[in-house]
Amino acid sequence: MKKILITLAAVLWLCPQGFAAAQEAPTGKWWRLPRVAKRLNLSQEEKKKLDELFTQSRRNLIRLKSKVEEERFELEDLLEKEFLDESAVMEQFRRLEKARNDLAEERFRFLLGVRKIIGFERFELLKGIYRHFRQRARQGKTGPRPWRGGP
Repeated sequence: MKKILITLAAVLWLCPQGFAAAQEAPTGKWWRLPRVAKRLNLSQEEKKKLDELFTQSRRNLIRLKSKVEEERFELEDLLEKEFLDESAVMEQFRRLEKARNDLAEERFRFLLGVRKIIGFERFELLKGIYRHFRQRARQGKTGPRPWRGGP
């Protein structure tokens, strides 16, 4: 019983960090940054499609994040009860993991949509720009500069 609680506590603590690390794509409306749009040679039509994709995905993400929080709350509530119902805790844990998976799928679906809109070559260029930006950010060099040069 104690082993299960320790394992659940560790999983709850580690999972959000793992999901954050797994997000290897730029966030926000990066295609609206003039330097990025120019480097990727984005047309107005592509920007419009990216806007539509973003809006649709964002609505889904808001709903899915709320579901994750709800399932996390229910799990915490079960764990804080004096009597531990192991099967109920495990079932709730499964619901939480499903909600997290649904959230990760939506993030990936957005990334896939971006790839379909901009194509392989520009998607590879975007990944390089993003890696360069993250590297500079880790070094404490933030601001618009990462989008000027880079890969």
